[in-house]
Amino acid sequence: MNRLIKIKERISNILYKEEQKIQAEIENLRRTQSSNMSVYGIGGPYRRYEKAISKRQELLSELEALQKAQGKSVVLEPLHLYGYYCPTCSEKIYLSSRSPETVRCPLCDRRIYLDGMYTEWSVAKGSQYTRLRH
Repeated sequence: MNRLIKIKERISNILYKEEQKIQAEIENLRRTQSSNMSVYGIGGPYRRYEKAISKRQELLSELEALQKAQGKSVVLEPLHLYGYYCPTCSEKIYLSSRSPETVRCPLCDRRIYLDGMYTEWSVAKGSQYTRLRH
């Protein structure tokens, strides 16, 4: 079972890297297309760049379909969030570290304490929340 997770993770990494490479190629083609347009107009070179961009966009859609066909995503280690409760605001504030015993409430600026419980989430690798996009 552990081996399957590693294989799925490798496949996911390869697909992600390929997607990033194709997106960079599309961006580069668009820049070149716009710079050449002032020299050559909307003739042959412009249309060739359009065809190249559309081919890469089709490839991106195929990669997306492959990612969906791959099945379930790989789960990372669980994310623990520790709750602090403010009795004045009746709000619960979550922090990723447990080290501070007291913190200030961001709403009323009162000192609040750790309520002793934590929340655990399993974060899926490759989701928009775990991947930085530029």
